[in-house]
Amino acid sequence: MGRALWMAGVLLVAGCGGAVAVRPADAKAEPTPDALAEHQYDEAFARYSRQCAEGLAEACGYLAFMYDNGRGVEADVGRAVDLCEQACERGGAYGCAYLGYLHQLGRGVPQDALRAAALYRKACDGRDLGGCVMLGVLYRSGSGVPRDPVYAVELFREACQRGDGLGCFSLGHMYESGEGVSQDSDAAQRYFVAACNSGNEIGCESVAR
Repeated sequence: MGRALWMAGVLLVAGCGGAVAVRPADAKAEPTPDALAEHQYDEAFARYSRQCAEGLAEACGYLAFMYDNGRGVEADVGRAVDLCEQACERGGAYGCAYLGYLHQLGRGVPQDALRAAALYRKACDGRDLGGCVMLGVLYRSGSGVPRDPVYAVELFREACQRGDGLGCFSLGHMYESGEGVSQDSDAAQRYFVAACNSGNEIGCESVAR
């Protein structure tokens, strides 16, 4: 699935709308792949390959994104899975989150919501904002974990407070629908604005709709 919006499909399944790309909080290899323009793919692929070979776990996760989406290289989901596993085993939070995404969709690996939840938890504990938001999505829907919208709100709020646009949009959605919090249209709009200001396109579309 070629995309810069790598979690949009999962969020649609969970009933939370679309999403823009989420970046890890403490990345050590920059820029992250979702931020690349097309003319940067080849150079970034070479850089991530070099950094991964040098043992930089986050770069291995970024390289997995490139293989999954055919950015600077022929698409190869099997190689993407291998790189995610390698990154996650080395402590790369982005790789754990991406591997969770693959397991949630059953892309290149067996579909396994329990495994996805565990990987998102590991990613979130490693300060990957995408992992925290996706864990919240699972708790919102009760997929692979007990349904707990209150805890989902906590995860979305944490991500939003750390500057993550998708976290802000997701939190706004919870206020809009009254899930895990008291319904509050004004609060929802504030978080949609925060999401939009962070570059989240669906947040911008949700402002004053």
